[in-house]
Amino acid sequence: MIYQILSVVAPVFCCAAIGFTWARLGRPFDTRMVGSLALNLGMPCLVFSTLTGLEINFETVGRIALAYGIALASFMIVGLGCILLLRLPVHTFLPAFASANTGNMGLPLCLFAFGQEGLALSIGVFVLSSLFSFTVGWSLYAGRLAFDILYKNPLIYAVAIALPMALTGTRPPAWLANTTELIGGLAIPLMLVSLGVAIAGIRARGAVRVIIVSVVKLGAGFLVGYGLSLALGLEGAARGVLIIGCSMPVAVHNFMFAQYFDRRLDDTAGLILFSTIFSLATLPLLMLAVL
Repeated sequence: MIYQILSVVAPVFCCAAIGFTWARLGRPFDTRMVGSLALNLGMPCLVFSTLTGLEINFETVGRIALAYGIALASFMIVGLGCILLLRLPVHTFLPAFASANTGNMGLPLCLFAFGQEGLALSIGVFVLSSLFSFTVGWSLYAGRLAFDILYKNPLIYAVAIALPMALTGTRPPAWLANTTELIGGLAIPLMLVSLGVAIAGIRARGAVRVIIVSVVKLGAGFLVGYGLSLALGLEGAARGVLIIGCSMPVAVHNFMFAQYFDRRLDDTAGLILFSTIFSLATLPLLMLAVL
């Protein structure tokens, strides 16, 4: 079991450590360019390649999507209660509390823990999480309804094209399948290295309140994921993917959102930093629970 857990967490630690060390050594790294490349090119190709290249149990995917939708609603309720109790600004803390790093950390963890089946299932969680962040989360930061960003997101188009093909069993041409598989292979390592670079560059203030919110987020995430997996009777990879998705730290893109809308950047940076550190520290225990 120890070797199995190590085989899952070691690649995540190593890739993030490469990014962290690279940044600490002062080497050039265009975070905006790399992040844009991973999210706007690598991830859509990975989503397309995975959805069209695997035999996917869409009933299971649907149950996980339903469960994660309930989880997001639960995070909003728990987060709002915690934030109001601590008298913190909702527009900064709630979107960060409710969002999770299902991309940079969630996808590789599910891949290494459960193979291609885990990756396929976790893509459903990642897409739903992304939709939430770029609609509800974006609107909370903006202080208004802002769903116009959806049509600018390449992930939407990748899912819209790949999902009907997967449902009907239609295979893409070999050249397209090979091309998207090759480009999609960039996404996960690039995101993990970028995560390490981002952590190296974050400076946090107001540590006490940020630490409290980070601990509550991670604890509530695991409990909600574990409870929903029991309630819906999920087993194996489906159970593990849901719990992992719910237990992830604050998503890194919240830093960019807070910067864009000028919403307490130091607090957002602290949430990302502390929740990620705590998550990495407890990662072996999380893997022990799901494997």
